[in-house]
Amino acid sequence: MQVSTEKKEGILNLITVTVPAEDVKSARSNVFKNYAKNAKIDGFRKGHIPTAVLEKNFSAQINGDTLDRVINDNIYEAILESKLKVVDIVKVDLKSGDATSEVVFEAEVEVYPELEFKALEDLKLKKIVSEINDADIDNMVETLREQQAKWQVKDDATVAEKTRASIDFLGRCEGVEFEGGKASDFTLTIGETSMIPGFTEQIMGHKAGDKFTINVKFPEEYHAENLKGKDAEFDITVNSVSVKVLPEVNEDFIKLFNLKDATMDTFRAELKKNMERELSRALSKKNSDLVFDALAAQYGEFDVPQQFVSEQHKAILAEVENYFKQYGMKSLPEQFKKNPQYLEDAKKRARLGVISSVVADNLNFKEASDAAVEAEINLIASAYDEPEKVVEQIKADKRSFAQFKAAAYEHELIAKIFEKAQDGEDKKSFSELVGR
Repeated sequence: MQVSTEKKEGILNLITVTVPAEDVKSARSNVFKNYAKNAKIDGFRKGHIPTAVLEKNFSAQINGDTLDRVINDNIYEAILESKLKVVDIVKVDLKSGDATSEVVFEAEVEVYPELEFKALEDLKLKKIVSEINDADIDNMVETLREQQAKWQVKDDATVAEKTRASIDFLGRCEGVEFEGGKASDFTLTIGETSMIPGFTEQIMGHKAGDKFTINVKFPEEYHAENLKGKDAEFDITVNSVSVKVLPEVNEDFIKLFNLKDATMDTFRAELKKNMERELSRALSKKNSDLVFDALAAQYGEFDVPQQFVSEQHKAILAEVENYFKQYGMKSLPEQFKKNPQYLEDAKKRARLGVISSVVADNLNFKEASDAAVEAEINLIASAYDEPEKVVEQIKADKRSFAQFKAAAYEHELIAKIFEKAQDGEDKKSFSELVGR
């Protein structure tokens, strides 16, 4: 067997394989023997069909199977001999030969991208840092109070920011009532309920019992064709106005969060612990994104094997599908599966995988340390009442444990990159990082 290679565009390479006639004939002989053992022809016993009869009835199939065997028996050996880092075989073409002569075939293959390592020091990254202070805990307490708040009707209240109004309305366009323009006891929460421009603003300042008419204009992009850009009027009746009443932060309030010790010190300590866990995840995500975005920009675009892209595309669709399942959908809608942005994201992830491999090789980083894996598991387990049991369950489940090892590997790699790439710090508040 003779093997030659030719570099094509991007990561495509062409491997040309020449198989000597004697090897082809030997392959045909083996294929023929298999047919001789298993072929069935009326009037002959299985395994005792004369050669001439076999050739007459099965020659075409034998020759086809011979060529398949010649290619299959030689292609992987040829790949090894080529010393190319082949990721996938794109296509195979028979160029010349038959089942009794020298055979030449070509294999178009995608190879692992060859990237020249770029100095990490050139990235000059400002690592995002943060810490939780008393003001952050105070804000969290207020957030929890908001979540536990009750709406209470207040007779003398006016519709204003942070109030809720119960209203009746009747809409007309060009003097005619329209579909969807009428409601009774409609709840309008100021600052939260989305209405057409000018609707909420003209109700503010009114009290329970007020009856009045407002004039608005439907936006040009409004969903109902017959109302786009049209003027309309609404008769409004304010039935009631409610204000939000926040609970006091006392023992009863603290007990809502299932704490055995309902003291303020314990409550704040528990909040801080939960916030630190949340902050740790947020910092990890932000700094990972910072590093990966910088690496992607540093190396630029390059071709990656379609297999890598397909794997990442499947992973993205699985993530999106899981998100939809949280909202009761059984499967991902087809229009989302065909979203071109997911494919672009998959290509970016595939490139980052290659870049990360190049960086890790340069740093001589092979796998996550035991300490990093333990820290990754403990961070999740600490959110549960019995963390020790959660740790045991994770370690006992091979799939879960592998996921934690992968996460630990990524986080440890990011840390090693920062050792060379960091150029100062970017201090952020807790609320900036977690969106509160």
